[in-house]
Amino acid sequence: MAEELKADKVFISYAWSSPEHEKWVMELAERLERNGVEVVIDKWNSTEGQNLNAFMQRSVTDPTITKVLVICDETYARKADGFEGGVGTETVIISNEVYQDVEQTKFVPIIAQRSSEGEAYIPTYLKGTKYIDMSSEQNYEDGYEKLIRNLYGKPEFVRPERGQAPTFLLQDEKKTNLESRRALNRFRFQVERKPRNIDVYFQEFVEVFKEDFASHAITVSDGSELLGKIYGSLHQTFELRNIYIEFLEFYVRETENFDVQMIIDFFESIYPVITTKKDTSFFEQQFDHMKLFVTELMLYTIALLYKYRKYTAIREMIKNHYYVVDHIEREMDGSIGIFNRYPRLIEEAPIPSTGQKYISNSGQLIIDRANNSKISPAELVEADFLILFLSHSFDKLNGYIDWNAPTSPYFTNERIKFMRKLRSKRFFENVKGLFGVTTANEMKKLVEEFKTHLEQNVRGTRTSMYIMHVLIHPDDIAAL
Repeated sequence: MAEELKADKVFISYAWSSPEHEKWVMELAERLERNGVEVVIDKWNSTEGQNLNAFMQRSVTDPTITKVLVICDETYARKADGFEGGVGTETVIISNEVYQDVEQTKFVPIIAQRSSEGEAYIPTYLKGTKYIDMSSEQNYEDGYEKLIRNLYGKPEFVRPERGQAPTFLLQDEKKTNLESRRALNRFRFQVERKPRNIDVYFQEFVEVFKEDFASHAITVSDGSELLGKIYGSLHQTFELRNIYIEFLEFYVRETENFDVQMIIDFFESIYPVITTKKDTSFFEQQFDHMKLFVTELMLYTIALLYKYRKYTAIREMIKNHYYVVDHIEREMDGSIGIFNRYPRLIEEAPIPSTGQKYISNSGQLIIDRANNSKISPAELVEADFLILFLSHSFDKLNGYIDWNAPTSPYFTNERIKFMRKLRSKRFFENVKGLFGVTTANEMKKLVEEFKTHLEQNVRGTRTSMYIMHVLIHPDDIAAL
């Protein structure tokens, strides 16, 4: 039996700032009602001749109203701080309750407007209170989801059951002193001083990073020790991977003239490092951890670009045709899938730490290793799905080297948020450039073609099953 959810009953407190603002507030109220939330608002619950001050006091103090949404714009903040008009009356009532309630959760500030400097307009008595930002087209949908989750008591982030300390903490670990850490510090310092030379500093970091990556190559004389060495070296890449994430985030966040070609060049240059050999004899599988590491870097790259809304960059990376050189100077070319090489031994042998074999060992390891605060495991899974979906959209799933989503067993509606959010017209308008479409009908066609591709090419496989159940129905796109 499905869980029955009941939302908080809400009162909306706002200022009659302008007809446009009143329309914004009423559209929010109507959407909440459609989503099962009982809303009390002056335009619906008061009538001509009624004392509005009494109505507001009754609404704020009504024990059946468990949430008060305070819609904060410039006019509301000014009137609240100056105790002007009806907003001033509400301020006296609300602020008294706020100051008396240490665990204050009843009054939720909704930011509807920011100043020209980007500061949120919020009354003094609510400063320091955690608010929901719905002040722009970019923030509106995420803010609305936070609001509706708040009202239904279904937060996005739920504390998991506390487990045991990882077993690797009990093992002797190799102490690392990576030059890439110092290279990252130099990159930050130099960019802050001379941002015009960022391309030069970027390349300097890449060269150092490649040297540190190559240091994780292993030498194996006996095949029986291969699996242990692969996992031992893979575990030692945590720090290097996290340095890359810091580097990329700094570049994306601080660069005015962001150039995705720099990232494309980085991946092409790192490809031959995957098969670094320390002697002439080798096993093909001894490069498995290096392959998985590069796949992981690509997932974190797409996840970070998506987080910072670099939609054009994502599109260019996935549309790009890559040219690389392997360890024997053989030229190769292909789609983004060239950085998603199959780590045969990792996939076919049980993971030593658990003794278990998973549907996708690579996916399990990527999730288990997702300990970086910048990107969550769910964001990695969403990035994996995004690469797969866009690879098909840009005709990049038609050859031997395709992107085989390693985290596909983790594809769920909760993790693949962008599919769910495509129901919103507002969200679709913001992200349509990512998919290379201009209309909802074009987006519907992409989803339908992807579904047909799955039915014809991977029908009956586990991967197909995981993907199909998270696809939005085409008719739902931009329907809300």
